[in-house]
Amino acid sequence: MPSLSVIVPTYNSSRTIEKCLKAIKQSGFLDYELIVVDCASQDVTASISKKYANKTIELHENTGRRRARKIGIDASSGSIIVNVDSDVLIKADTLAMIAAYFSRHRQIDALTGLLSKEHPNPGFFSQYKNLYMHYIFKKLPERVSFLYGSIYALRRSAIEAPGTDIKIADDTALGQKLALSGKQIAFLNDLEVIHLKKYDLAAFIKNDFQIPFEWARIFLTYKGWKQLGRQGTGYAHSPKGQIASVLLAPVISLLLVGSLFGYNLIPSAIALTLIWSLLNFRFLAFLTKERGLFFGVLSFFVTFLDNILMAIAILCGFVAYPIITFSK
Repeated sequence: MPSLSVIVPTYNSSRTIEKCLKAIKQSGFLDYELIVVDCASQDVTASISKKYANKTIELHENTGRRRARKIGIDASSGSIIVNVDSDVLIKADTLAMIAAYFSRHRQIDALTGLLSKEHPNPGFFSQYKNLYMHYIFKKLPERVSFLYGSIYALRRSAIEAPGTDIKIADDTALGQKLALSGKQIAFLNDLEVIHLKKYDLAAFIKNDFQIPFEWARIFLTYKGWKQLGRQGTGYAHSPKGQIASVLLAPVISLLLVGSLFGYNLIPSAIALTLIWSLLNFRFLAFLTKERGLFFGVLSFFVTFLDNILMAIAILCGFVAYPIITFSK
């Protein structure tokens, strides 16, 4: 019986699946099984997977990532379940690091990691999103209340926590549910993986609307207000400064719009913009250091607009919550 079961859910993942599975097979840790659950891909994902996986489970319909993971877990035998997305590259020491941490910390029920600064796609939105995730996560404490889907692991005993019907941010929801039930989740800031996902403007907008929308539902479902500010963070992986920034950006925009109708709101807008800039100064300085001045300047405007988008998504999520809840 292997100590680790690595589960990789797939759907039309032929562009990245071979790189993903090769990285897993190059692991220096050998006591694991690799299970791929393919959600009725229309490309060659399943055939590629069979060359590397111990088990390739081919489903007849696209059940979604959450259901695919559950099917993979049911077919697994390891005491530790490791979830890896099909567009993620783990490092040679990733599995050994996970096994060693669980061995040393018997009280830990689950753990998660983060994205490396390295990203193979040179496009602005791919680089921005990847560096944004790396920067935010690097500031997290050792104990958290969420799981990050690109790489997380949990003891089989923790799987008994009730499932969630949230699809897009199912990893965050599972982490919240585990935390609410008293389970301990560790964050390993040296557990870095490379994310191959490519973002263009449309994918960026879609992602940064869908995730905050789902987060609003998760916040209400799992009593997120009880976690605000705990352990020096804001909520889940979002720091307090980012939450304040997301709240400020639409207010600044409304003040600027109001000033067009003759109201004397410019001084207030300038003051709040200065506060917003201070909240984001270190992040923008980090981006400038990593990718240059032009990237940093462009990121200033992208971050501001992205904050407005997130705020709208959160508001929509709060408004839609009772409708979604009572329609079940």
